[in-house]
Amino acid sequence: MAEPTAASPEVTVVVPTYNRADALGQTLDALARTDLPGHRWEAVVVDDGSTDGTQAAVAARAPSWPAPLRYERQANAGAAAARNRGADLARGRILVFIDNDIVVAPDFVAKHVAAVGAHAGTWIIGRIVHPEELRATPFGRYRDAVWESFHRAAPEGAEASEGMTAANLSLPREDFLRLGGFDTAFTIASCEDADLGMRARQAGIRIVYRPDIVAVHNDWAVSLRSFAERQRLYSVSDVLMWRKYGEGSPRAALVRENAPIAWGGDPPGRVLRKAVKACLANPAGRALLRAHAWLAERLAPDTAWCHRSYELLIAESIFRGVRAGLQRYG
Repeated sequence: MAEPTAASPEVTVVVPTYNRADALGQTLDALARTDLPGHRWEAVVVDDGSTDGTQAAVAARAPSWPAPLRYERQANAGAAAARNRGADLARGRILVFIDNDIVVAPDFVAKHVAAVGAHAGTWIIGRIVHPEELRATPFGRYRDAVWESFHRAAPEGAEASEGMTAANLSLPREDFLRLGGFDTAFTIASCEDADLGMRARQAGIRIVYRPDIVAVHNDWAVSLRSFAERQRLYSVSDVLMWRKYGEGSPRAALVRENAPIAWGGDPPGRVLRKAVKACLANPAGRALLRAHAWLAERLAPDTAWCHRSYELLIAESIFRGVRAGLQRYG
């Protein structure tokens, strides 16, 4: 990988994308309002094999872009590989990673640059919030409340003890190269950032949470059904994370809860939970759970009963994801 030259920009914003041209357009339009001078930063969009006009969306904006905007296309290999390719092309000494559905304020990049510069040996993760429209539905309010519970518990400047998101992240490029970037075995967009965070902490790097560096998540998984499907996909990667780190994985408990019954090893409560989820992990069971959630949402929205109906459907999706992951990864 070529090292940046003295004339290179200070920071590179890396945006991986796959078949979300409309959301990417909003991301780029917001990023174009960055208040850093154009010679200090650049953006690299890595297209992971899209088929929806993503290249045209980038090309339409490039002539008027306030800083260098580069487009790179690769065969579909996953977000981890796309982010690595972006870092490979980057000329900045600081990398800022966002996703293709992240909308940022004009001072977003400058805040990341200042935070990385002020804390040697530290990576920075910012806060991700949901748009106001998400809270227009009972499920949206539930999901937002669960998400916000983390932020209420994490004070500014706190060291993140586990986990890391590549949707709002900054770090020195030399750290990224030294650690070998994201593990491309994670072909589903999940866990590759948590894995890199684990390796960074093992290397003595601190990862600090800065809630003042805010990004809005223009998410696709806004309904209960789409959110449950994403949790299923995430759980496939949870198994790979567990395969890689064993009981040291933050996903170990989730895999234990959803793996096949270990007769003589699983306590009775876990055996019962697995048996119930196995009974529901079929089209008829999912239809029953969706009907339950539909009824609860209409009769008692925003109540514990309603929230429990969401949790049951999501738990069944995670169960299927773990079982698929165990088949996929051995």
